[in-house]
Amino acid sequence: MLDFFKLRLANALEIKPLFTHSYSRLCDYVFGTVLLWRDMWPVEFAVYDGMLFLRMEISPGQKVYMLPIADDLDHALDILDNYQSGSKQFQNVPYGELEILKQRYTDISVEAIDIGGDYLYDAESMAALKGRKLHGQRNHLNYFERTWAYRLEKITGSNVKDVKEFIERKAVSGSSALFREGNNKTLEALDNMDIYGFSSLVLYAEDKVIGFTLGTPVGDTLYVTIEQADRDYRGVYPKLASSFVSAHQDAGVVYVNREDDIGDEGLRRSKMAWNPCQIVERFSVVVN
Repeated sequence: MLDFFKLRLANALEIKPLFTHSYSRLCDYVFGTVLLWRDMWPVEFAVYDGMLFLRMEISPGQKVYMLPIADDLDHALDILDNYQSGSKQFQNVPYGELEILKQRYTDISVEAIDIGGDYLYDAESMAALKGRKLHGQRNHLNYFERTWAYRLEKITGSNVKDVKEFIERKAVSGSSALFREGNNKTLEALDNMDIYGFSSLVLYAEDKVIGFTLGTPVGDTLYVTIEQADRDYRGVYPKLASSFVSAHQDAGVVYVNREDDIGDEGLRRSKMAWNPCQIVERFSVVVN
């Protein structure tokens, strides 16, 4: 029998070691991402025989399952089916795993999730900003490096206050609930880096923070969960993004996941400008 518990900061370390992989390099199966958004779409977890089961409430009273994180997905689905036989809904299913559900269940409905897919990039190209399609980003980076005295640091106890002040300085009044929740949880992550386990980078120019990044390397993929920068400094995003990726190449990172565009047209154009090598779609699957 599965026993589900609400995911809280206090019990997060219990399940952190179970995030051993991410299906199809989708960010929804990465510990830092799940923990950061655990209250926006309330997350519950259950652990059984080393397998991790996650479900979330996407609207009041509507709970859906993620794919279990397990070495043997079919066996994990057996456990879940014994727990809840009959109809159920899976959320954030990548295309690569759809076939497993189609073969397993005789009557299912599949629908693409309208926020779109995760943008996946080639790490080598992103780090060096090489290639014709990234020529514009390279020009912006060159301008940045010519114009400002800058330095890059990891986030530590000695500079975390600077990062928090940057977040508060750039906060937008009247912003969306999604933006406010993201900022609140980012501040929480900065106070609990030992739990979140984020890799980090902060960029200074003129002796003040103008951007920072938080992310998680899993296998051959670097997942960028938080990336904030001051656009008044031309080239700040290319400098921050390429530097963060470069710092992880020696660890075997081949791909970079910069998450989805939350349905925002401006964000979509920005992500497309970095020349993604793949957009990893996510689907909702209803077992009837």
